[in-house]
Amino acid sequence: MVWVWTPAKLTERDKAEIKKIVEAEIEKTTKLKAAVSRTLVKAGRVYLFNLYEPFRQEGDVFTKPLIDGKYFEFPLARITIYDKSAVYSHCSLDWQRHTGEWITIDKGTLTECIQIAETNDWFKAL
Repeated sequence: MVWVWTPAKLTERDKAEIKKIVEAEIEKTTKLKAAVSRTLVKAGRVYLFNLYEPFRQEGDVFTKPLIDGKYFEFPLARITIYDKSAVYSHCSLDWQRHTGEWITIDKGTLTECIQIAETNDWFKAL
């Protein structure tokens, strides 16, 4: 038998609480505070997004829609929550490859994952 961890099922109240915790922890950091433009809690996961202004030349073709006619929005990191307890003690910090596949970089509590993203070079803003 193999145990497979699945993301926690979150209520709207859980999502609001998690978003509040994540945004408060990001405010305590320097690198993430400057890089994260938006957070989203969806399907047991917290997504941290980064705005990126690409260098454009005449004739460039972009496949992703631009925000305000000038920015791309890319996922910077993802935190998957497996434990719905009050301390969110079982989470994984994930990084997205250029292929769209998510890779787990480290595991810990929700706040530990944010601190790891702050100090880890995998999560550089574009």
